[in-house]
Amino acid sequence: MKKRFLYKSMLITFILIAMIATVLGCTAKQPETPVPDPAPTPVPPEPVPTEQPPVTPPTAGDISQYMPMKVGYIWQYEGDGNEYASYTSRVEYQENNRYQVTKDNGGTVMANIYEVTDDSIIHVYQMGESYDQKNLLNEKENLEEVLIKLPLQVGNKWISEENTYEIIDTKASITVPYGTFDNCLVIKRTYKDGSEEFMYYKEGIGLLQSEFRSGDFKVFSRLKDFSSK
Repeated sequence: MKKRFLYKSMLITFILIAMIATVLGCTAKQPETPVPDPAPTPVPPEPVPTEQPPVTPPTAGDISQYMPMKVGYIWQYEGDGNEYASYTSRVEYQENNRYQVTKDNGGTVMANIYEVTDDSIIHVYQMGESYDQKNLLNEKENLEEVLIKLPLQVGNKWISEENTYEIIDTKASITVPYGTFDNCLVIKRTYKDGSEEFMYYKEGIGLLQSEFRSGDFKVFSRLKDFSSK
């Protein structure tokens, strides 16, 4: 009887051990599935620099605006320092790039012809005592005086009719009877005798003021009125 009970106890113990082993085997840790490394982030290509368009240099149209001339344009100047410093300029005739301008200072009437080229404004003809105001555009040139010349930059210098010209300012401010103006072009003309003249030009209007100096002697002509009708 005791042997049978012992046998049953051993059998039950064996069955329990087998069941525990089975459960432990089922719950054993499964091997981890390897996770692939993340794909590298693509590097964008370097931007190709955009080629800048070339800078366009000033054109003849730009320079002509510092002495705008059309038939009927009139400039009136108020003088100081000389009885003939006051005068009136009028555009009388035009043919292609040549313009005839009279200058009446109360003592005489002077006929002047100006030519606008690709890079310059040139005074090509002058005649005094021109009271009949006839068309002189086809007259033979008797001057070659370069008044304004590209580039319109400080330091630009040239020699014309034995006088030296130099651009000394491109952003000058000046007040004349006609008004106050900024960003004016200033050209200094040095005569062969050492005297000097300073011309102030405003784009779209023309000459605002001329200032002649010879020692202590000074003569001014300042714009009083401008008509572009």
